[in-house]
Amino acid sequence: MRRHTAWLFLLLFLCIPQVLPAGEHAPAPGQAIDFARLLPPPPAPGSARQREDLAAVLDRQRRRTPEMEALVQADAKRSVLRFAPALGSGFTAENLPLALPFFEKLKETADAMFGDAKEHWNRPRPSQADPEVKPCLKVPRGAAYPSGHALFAAVTAIALAEMVPERREEIFERAREYGENRVIGGVHYLSDIAAGRIAGTVVAAALLENGDFVRELDAAGDEVRRALGLGPRDWPGPGIAAPGPATHDRQPRSVN
Repeated sequence: MRRHTAWLFLLLFLCIPQVLPAGEHAPAPGQAIDFARLLPPPPAPGSARQREDLAAVLDRQRRRTPEMEALVQADAKRSVLRFAPALGSGFTAENLPLALPFFEKLKETADAMFGDAKEHWNRPRPSQADPEVKPCLKVPRGAAYPSGHALFAAVTAIALAEMVPERREEIFERAREYGENRVIGGVHYLSDIAAGRIAGTVVAAALLENGDFVRELDAAGDEVRRALGLGPRDWPGPGIAAPGPATHDRQPRSVN
């Protein structure tokens, strides 16, 4: 699975130029990306891969404890504050009056760039495919593939790791756990989570090529570092492009 995912990342970045408008190097913030062309389809109903996906959900359901359910339910909220365990006690709403709106805007931008990938595949949720699945979360209305929570976690983790590289390992581990909790909760398959992570990485890579976004990230990152008691770091990070176009209008979608 890990080797397969690594190849998917490589193929995605090789294919990105083919889905961009002529003359553009990366999508503008808020511009939908054609993930129907970039991502592989989910496992077909009745296939061996679908059976494996379902077995993984049922296995986690059998091993689910009340403590795990509590964390799963808390992680249903798509908030950067869910990353506080990876960053420390200073990472609170009171300490982040600038950073919290930045991450809320980042979430909305990523949702817009996610486009209509869920509608394209329209994959049923695990409990809709098999009555043996008993979710401990409210089942979202939208389709399962790719996972919007996994996309959110990937985009957020990449932004946080740019701000606080000292906590990079802990940040990405928290993002992994956050996505996995959607499977434990019974509302996603593992392949939904893997596709959401890939989509989130592509979105973050595009945003980091936009100078306007990077300047906002810089300012929010300074505040995050002060809240954590860390000194300043050099900005901008490596590989940042010149200022990009203004953020496009964004329409809310079901991305759970």
